[in-house]
Amino acid sequence: MKNHDYEKYGFDWRGIHKDTGTMYDKRGFDKNGIHKKTNHKYDLDGYNREGFNISGFDRDGFDLVGFDREGYNREGFNRKGFNREGIHNDTDNKYNPEGHDCFGYNKDGFDKNGLHIETETKFDPEGYNKEGYDLRGFNRNGIHCITWDIFDLLGMDKDGNKIASPTEDLSKIVGAKPPKKKQTKLISLKHKKTKKTPIRKRGQEVIEKFI
Repeated sequence: MKNHDYEKYGFDWRGIHKDTGTMYDKRGFDKNGIHKKTNHKYDLDGYNREGFNISGFDRDGFDLVGFDREGYNREGFNRKGFNREGIHNDTDNKYNPEGHDCFGYNKDGFDKNGLHIETETKFDPEGYNKEGYDLRGFNRNGIHCITWDIFDLLGMDKDGNKIASPTEDLSKIVGAKPPKKKQTKLISLKHKKTKKTPIRKRGQEVIEKFI
């Protein structure tokens, strides 16, 4: 630091403040942040030179990032974007853009994990899950989630009555993809090489008889 320079709190290299001409700023803190009356980093009101108390809140009751003790900012919204009345600042209603309220539940009472607020299970009091299907896969209109008809794969309707034959071929179901056929590998037979018999020179057979 040069002789005429000041650090961010306004003190020069000697520890003299530029505004007061003393070793303390206007609020009574020295270069090291110690208050002249308390001999501590907090003043008589309990605030440091940044203006925050030991709990991290300023004189208006807000922390360093701008939220009060209850978790609301100066505009009245919490970190999730809801105000004290449960209204979201983006949608202007009680549901956020993802469709959940300030407690984390959608209009049907399910949270993001699919648990219902009343039953604490994957199903609501009427027995339907977040997608609207019961334990057997039927929706409230009696349509099955796999067959897209009023009966399941066993041919049973929503009430358990057998009204159709069991579905054996899933490819016949509307929207179903036919099962992939297993591709059999073709075995290629390698041609065996036959040994070539050496061509004998003329007169060689006669010589071999005498050997």
